[in-house]
Amino acid sequence: MKIRKILNNNSAVVLDDDGQEVVVIGKAIAFKKKVGEAINPAIIEKKFCLSSQNLNTKFQDVIVNLPLEEISVVTKIITEIRMHIGKKISESIYVSLSDHIHYALKNYERGIHVTNNLMYDIQRFYPDEYKLGLAGLDIIEENTGIRLSIDEAGFIALHIVNAETENGMCANMVEKSTKIIAEILDIVTNYFEQEITEGTLVYFRFINHLRYFAYRIVNQSMFLDEKKDKDLLDMMKVTYQKSYMCAVNIQEFIRAKYNIEIGNEELLYLIIHIQRAMLNN
Repeated sequence: MKIRKILNNNSAVVLDDDGQEVVVIGKAIAFKKKVGEAINPAIIEKKFCLSSQNLNTKFQDVIVNLPLEEISVVTKIITEIRMHIGKKISESIYVSLSDHIHYALKNYERGIHVTNNLMYDIQRFYPDEYKLGLAGLDIIEENTGIRLSIDEAGFIALHIVNAETENGMCANMVEKSTKIIAEILDIVTNYFEQEITEGTLVYFRFINHLRYFAYRIVNQSMFLDEKKDKDLLDMMKVTYQKSYMCAVNIQEFIRAKYNIEIGNEELLYLIIHIQRAMLNN
C-alpha cells in the first residue's frame, strides 16, 4: 500500500490493490513518511473505506485533527451500535460522531457544558438509541478517563437516529423531526385530555410511525392523496369520530406550520395509530 495523502502521524490515505482510497490508522503509521512511500500492513490497526467519495473526503477532513485514542473510541462506539441497533446504519455516522466526540472532549477540557434541550423527547422517542448513547459514555470513560455529562448520551442518540435514515440527515433535521413528533403527541394528548401510556407496544408502533412521518415532513416529501382512500376516510369519520377529528387537527397543523399537505393515505394511518393508542390507554 502506497501513501496517497498524509493526514497526521497516525493516519494516512492509501490506495488498495483495487486502486480505491482507504484511510489507514496506526500508531506513528505516517511518521517521517512521504507521499508515494509504502506502508507496512503489519502496523495498520484500522482501515476505513467509506462507500462514497464525498463521505471519504469528509472523514479525512475530520480525522486529521483526531488523536489515535479518539479514533479508537469512535470505532468502539460504532461497533457497539451496529451490534445492538438491529438495522442498517449509514456510514455518515463515522463522520458525524467522530467530529462530535472530538469537540465534546474539547469542551470538557475547557469547562464548557452544552445543555441538550431535547433530552426528555430523546428518552421518550428514541429509547434504544439513548441506551446506546449511555453505553457510548461508558466507552469514552473507559478509554479516556473522562465522564461526559448525561446530555452527551442524548447527542450521541441523535447521531444514531440520523444514521438510521438511508443517507443520513444533518443534526438540524433530526432535531426538527424530534420536535415535530413532540408537537403531534401534544395535539393528541390535549385533544383527548390524557397522556398516552408509554412503553406499550401500541405506543412504540405509534412513535415509529411518527418518526417516519416527521422525517418526510422535514424532507418535504410528497404524500399520496388518492381518491380511493376517501370512502374509507368517510367510514372512519363515523366509526372513530374522535380519532378522525384529532388526525384532522394534526393535518391542519402541519399545513399551517410546515406548508405540507399530508394527504388521505397518511391521514388514515394517523387515525388508526391514534385509535389504537387511545383505546389501549
